[in-house]
Amino acid sequence: MNSRNLKRAMNLASVLLTGSMLASCAQTSAPTSSQPAPAPIVQAAPPPPMASIQPSQPGAASGQYEEPPVINVGDLLPASALSGPGFTVQPQVPTNGAMGQYTIVADPSVFHDDAGTYYVESLDLLKIRLSEIPAIAQLDSMSTTGVYAKALASSAVRPVTAAGNMIMHPMDTVTGLPGGVGDLFGRVSMGAGEIASSATNSFGSGKAAGQAGNATLTALGYDQMRRQLAEQLHVDPYSSDPILTKKLNHVAWVMFSARMTVNVAMMAVPGSIIISGVEITNDLVYQTPRADLIILVQKKLKSFGLSQEEIVAFSTNTAIPLSLQVTAVKDLEALGNIPGRRAAAVAIGNTMTEYQARFLVTSLHMLVQWGQQNSPITRLYAPGVLVARDQNGATILPAPVDYLSWTQRIAGFATDPNLMAMHNRVLLISGRMTPLARQQLTANGWNVRETQ
Repeated sequence: MNSRNLKRAMNLASVLLTGSMLASCAQTSAPTSSQPAPAPIVQAAPPPPMASIQPSQPGAASGQYEEPPVINVGDLLPASALSGPGFTVQPQVPTNGAMGQYTIVADPSVFHDDAGTYYVESLDLLKIRLSEIPAIAQLDSMSTTGVYAKALASSAVRPVTAAGNMIMHPMDTVTGLPGGVGDLFGRVSMGAGEIASSATNSFGSGKAAGQAGNATLTALGYDQMRRQLAEQLHVDPYSSDPILTKKLNHVAWVMFSARMTVNVAMMAVPGSIIISGVEITNDLVYQTPRADLIILVQKKLKSFGLSQEEIVAFSTNTAIPLSLQVTAVKDLEALGNIPGRRAAAVAIGNTMTEYQARFLVTSLHMLVQWGQQNSPITRLYAPGVLVARDQNGATILPAPVDYLSWTQRIAGFATDPNLMAMHNRVLLISGRMTPLARQQLTANGWNVRETQ
C-alpha cells in the first residue's frame, strides 16, 4: 500500500470516527459540581427526531446514496438486556453511517441524584455501560446495610499512621477518594517509585505518576481492596463511567478503612447483563497493582519502538482506560514485530475519545484473530483506521461498526481507485449493514466477512 493509498484510507477513518466525539457517557439532567469528575463528561445534544427507517436510495453508480437509518435497538441486543432495575434503553437508535447513538434513561430508584438521560455512542460501549448497572445497583444496596453503616462510622474516625503522624482522611464527595493523603508520602513500593522516577527523569512529565493512582493508597492496600471489589462485581476497575467510579471508590475506601473483607460486605454478587465483544478485564487487570500495570504498558510501548514522548501520550491519555491500554499492548505484542506495529500504537495513543480508542483496539483484536484463524498478519498500516496485509497477500480492513450504510463518504472510500487496484480486499465487519451497502461493496470487489 503506497502513501497515496494510505491518504485515501483516511477517508474511512473520518467516516467511522467522526461521530465518536462524545464522552464515555454524557448526562443531561444530573447536577454539576465545581470538582472535576473521574472521567471527562461532555453534555451531549439530544439525538435527532426519531423517524422510521428510510428505504434505500439508488447506489453510487447513479450518484445517489442512502441516508443513515434509524434502527431498533432490539435488532442489535436481546430484549432482556434493554431494561432492568433502574434503567431502560430507548428503542430507536439514530446511526451516522457506521455507529449508533444509544439512549439510556437512568431511574432515581438506583441512580438517585445521577438519574437522567445518557447518550452512548457505539454498541460496544453500550454493552459495557449496561453490564455496569447491576454493579452500581449492588454498590447502592450495600451502602444501606447495617454492616456498611457500622463500617462507615469506623472509617470516618480511623486514623492512619504515617511517619509518626496521625492523619484523618476526609472523603471527597465528588470523586469518592480520600482527600489530602497523596502528598503525605514519597515513593513507595509496588512500582509506584519507578513510575515517579521515570516520570520525573525520563518522560518529562509528572502525569505518569499521577495516573498510577495515589501511590500512598496503593501502599496502604486500598488499591487492592478496590480491585477485589471490582472483580466480585464483574466490572472494569478502571472504567471511565463516572457514576460507577464514584461509588466504587467510596465503598472500597469505607471497606478498607473498616478492615472489612469483600466477602463480608457482599451478600450476593450480581452477574453482568451482557458480556462485551471486547474483553475489558482479565486476571492481570484484577491481580496487578495499578502502578505495575502502567509500568507494564510503558515497557511494552518502549519495546515497540515508541519515543518517550509517544509513551507519555499513550499512557496518560484519559481517552484510553488503563484496562484498554493493557489489551492494546497485549494484542500488539501478539502480532509480533511486524512493520507498522509502532505506527498502530502511536495512532491509538493519539485518539481523542474513548470511542475512537475502543474502535482501534477492537480493530487490532480482530486482526489478531484473523492471524490466528486464517493467515498471519505481516504488516500494519495506520492511516486513521487500521489496515493490514497477511501472509497470503490479502488486504484486511477491520470495521467494528454497528450499522454500515451506503453514504457518500463510505461509497467514496469503497470505490477509491487506489483501493480498487488492490486484489483480495477483505472488509472484516463485526456489525450489520444495509442491503444496499452489502450490494455495492460486493459489486465493487469487496469480500465482506462478518464476525460474531
